[in-house]
Amino acid sequence: MKNYFFTLYFLVPGNMVYSQVGINTTDPQATLHVERRTDQTKPDGIIPPRFTGDELKAKSNAYGTLQDGAIVYVTEAVTGSPDPKTVGVLSRGLFVYDANMNNGSGTGMWKVLPEGTNTPSVTGDGSYATRVRGTLSLLNLGINLLGSTAQTIALPTATALPNADVDITSGQITTTSTDSYYTVPSSGIYQIHYTYRTGQGLRLELLAANRPGLIITKTASGAAATTATTIDYRYFGGISLVALSGLPIVGGLTLTNLALTQGQISHIYQFTAGDRIRFGIVTGGLSAGVLTDSSAEISIYKIK
Repeated sequence: MKNYFFTLYFLVPGNMVYSQVGINTTDPQATLHVERRTDQTKPDGIIPPRFTGDELKAKSNAYGTLQDGAIVYVTEAVTGSPDPKTVGVLSRGLFVYDANMNNGSGTGMWKVLPEGTNTPSVTGDGSYATRVRGTLSLLNLGINLLGSTAQTIALPTATALPNADVDITSGQITTTSTDSYYTVPSSGIYQIHYTYRTGQGLRLELLAANRPGLIITKTASGAAATTATTIDYRYFGGISLVALSGLPIVGGLTLTNLALTQGQISHIYQFTAGDRIRFGIVTGGLSAGVLTDSSAEISIYKIK
């Protein structure tokens, strides 16, 4: 038997009707007041509307300013490319609709409700940390910045020793055969630490005018990788470029001996929810073979 208790206050006919609803209580203390039942065989709780991520994406146009604060339960993440409002729907859980949040192309975004205090190696807080070594996968996404090609590191989503060690996993990582990026879960200030080490002795390569180094790029939610802009760029430290006498100039490029050591970026940045962050290398004319016998460490987390 269901018990619903209503306290109604009728003022003047045609005017607003004020009411309080009590479930399992005869004395509701708010607009909706729910008390647990004493029957230990019956479950208690409130079940919100349930959607898959794809079903929620299909209803994006139905959510606007009047739906600010709406709560739903997502049973699985968006399986295809999300739209601006569902870019943060990357896991199952309770989501609240924030009608005022900037989504990169307007306002309105679903945000997952936090599950409590997170500890290292726990998915859910957007933190990510990995160490990769050996033959790194570098993706050519057609990104040309600083007058040179930027190769993007394929971010591992799980530990696969000996070449990939993911210290803190994250649902914010998307890695396919054609792209790899971190999706910013919420607007704010983020700390990034990125180091890349390469070079085992002297190598003979064609070197372009641009000095090789580390690069971090950003695209807005849903934008093509080729529209990436530079967040930060640092030269490789300890680079040794020794010109070999007697060798010809070919198309303005000089043959050199090359010994690369390490580059590092460690800084804080302001990001918007939905931004896609890629970590890569500005090749500076170097062949990909020089940059794959390497190791890298990458971490990102929100600090404010």
